[in-house]
Amino acid sequence: RYYITKPIRLIELFAGIGAQAKALKNLQVPFEHHRVIEIDQHAIDSYNAIFGTSFEVTDITKVKSEDLGIEDTEAYEYILTYSFPCQDLSKAGKKKGMKKGSGTRSGLLWEVERILNECDELPQILLMENVPDVIGQRNIVEFHDWFSALENLGYSSYVKCLNAKNYGIPQNRNRAFMVSILGDYYYSFPKKIPLK
Repeated sequence: RYYITKPIRLIELFAGIGAQAKALKNLQVPFEHHRVIEIDQHAIDSYNAIFGTSFEVTDITKVKSEDLGIEDTEAYEYILTYSFPCQDLSKAGKKKGMKKGSGTRSGLLWEVERILNECDELPQILLMENVPDVIGQRNIVEFHDWFSALENLGYSSYVKCLNAKNYGIPQNRNRAFMVSILGDYYYSFPKKIPLK
């Protein structure tokens, strides 16, 4: 099993308004807002208003590994979130997919691969949340390619669809989650809890 014992530096790619940072705050996990990558001005304005930060709009296609500020992984735990756009995966979207080089919004996933491949020091933990279609029949080949890319970088990855209603939230919201840990580690997703 993997245990976090060092101060957390959170790097959020496709940050939106910071839902994943908010989840850590709700869980009372201490962390530093280390880097935020988000192209939408309204989203970044909201993020800054919610968290009292001053991040600027950033285009992930222009980001280099050094922009992530990953240094001294012996002293810090870097958690990188990358919940990339779902519009081309979702049943409600145009279903253009996430194939590498496709130019789709969901295809921006492969920018994450490019950035990780450039890194001298990799983040120890990667977290992804997306629509269940990311591992659906239409996109499973590309998802396996992504899984293999992470494996080649040295990550052990675990994937599961979880529904919010099974974890104390009164909403029927099914999402795919992927946890990747650098090294040969084991992860198990939380058990369901009754909705009261």
